[in-house]
Amino acid sequence: MTFADFKESVVRRPNTYGQPNIHEKTKKLELILNIGNRINRSLVVDDVLKLVLTNAIKISNAERGFIILKDKNGDLNFRLYMDSFGQEIQGSNFNICTSIVEEVYYTNQSRFIEFAQSDYLSFHSKSIHDLELQTVLCSPLVAGTNKIGVIYVDSRSICKINIKEITDTFEILANQATIAINNAQLYEQQQSSISTLQSINTELVQAKEEAEKSTKLKLEFLAQMSHEIRSPLNVVLNFISLIEEEARKVMDEEYLEYFSSIENASNRIIRTIGLILNMSELQVGTFEYHPQKLSIYNDALKDMVNGYKSLANSKNLEIELINETDESEIWADKYCIQQIFQNLIDNAIKYTKEGKVTVKLYENENEKLIVEVKDTGIGMTQDYLSKIFDPFTQEEQGYSRKFEGNGLGMALVKKYIELNKSAISVESKKGEGTVFRTIFSKYNQEQND
Repeated sequence: MTFADFKESVVRRPNTYGQPNIHEKTKKLELILNIGNRINRSLVVDDVLKLVLTNAIKISNAERGFIILKDKNGDLNFRLYMDSFGQEIQGSNFNICTSIVEEVYYTNQSRFIEFAQSDYLSFHSKSIHDLELQTVLCSPLVAGTNKIGVIYVDSRSICKINIKEITDTFEILANQATIAINNAQLYEQQQSSISTLQSINTELVQAKEEAEKSTKLKLEFLAQMSHEIRSPLNVVLNFISLIEEEARKVMDEEYLEYFSSIENASNRIIRTIGLILNMSELQVGTFEYHPQKLSIYNDALKDMVNGYKSLANSKNLEIELINETDESEIWADKYCIQQIFQNLIDNAIKYTKEGKVTVKLYENENEKLIVEVKDTGIGMTQDYLSKIFDPFTQEEQGYSRKFEGNGLGMALVKKYIELNKSAISVESKKGEGTVFRTIFSKYNQEQND
């Protein structure tokens, strides 16, 4: 019986001879309400179980009681045993009529027994006979379709339980207990999950801090090593230059070409070290950012494109600078802007075998300044385009096997772009060329004061 059904019976059912009067029913109703309030106040499973079992023993005048709950594996296990004095007893004293417990659990039907020592019952249940039981009350604990367990009380004395209010009250208590136990179990699981998540989060934070610390140490080491390599290498280059001047007076021309090879190789090392140093400064946070008003055309593109003409001519390439705007002023760090276009133009020439490289400056419909670096080179696959700005990445075919480089140039371009609150996009098709577009906001005095 549910609590609602019991309440309705109190209000509507007339009193008849031999049945408890309305006052007694009202007392039962108040008792159930009080029990329900008490057991639902706590969200600690053990406290709820103790309250439930104490009241179950009390309302049935039983000598002892048990709560048996389903575990994670679906097996029934004893969770609590108490006697009528409220004492908890463990282990070996958990002797009850298991056949009744299993019957109630699997059928979801309560079982109430008086005069359990009758010939029929004692013959069919050895535990009832051996324990000398006379009274047994057992109800299922079911939340919807979820079986939680059973509540069981018994006594070796005969208790008048075939009074409907007693059995109804016991079933209502079981229903209330189911709600309270289920809520407490859910709360316990939630707290366990929260505790687990907190522990995982703590471990993740610690791992993140350790990773950041390790990364910082590695980058600081790279920066230090870059400096240690570049400084003596510059000294070597200076002395090679002096030796070359003297050697030209006495050596054959074919041997003098070695000095050019030494210079090219040394410059390549210096450029690689410079890229590593720049990346480490950005990652560690030691890069000094100094934004200022500057002209993309006059302060970056004009001299740079002229400087690359010699390299382009050596590969029989044409390089062209087109300026389609009179206003090319932006607010940015000059070093960053120069590094952006140095890497873009350098790559355009490196990966172009024939044709031309075009650098175009114009203004779009949104009044943004666009610098387009376009080449007729080897192009890139669509798969590689998604990884082009990742550090140390190069396309397996073409970029990594046929051309020198360390995969840092485009990663640095991306970081310099972000540092200056700008944007970059790329379009490419294998065998047809590549177009990089950098997008800048025009200088605004009010925004940059």
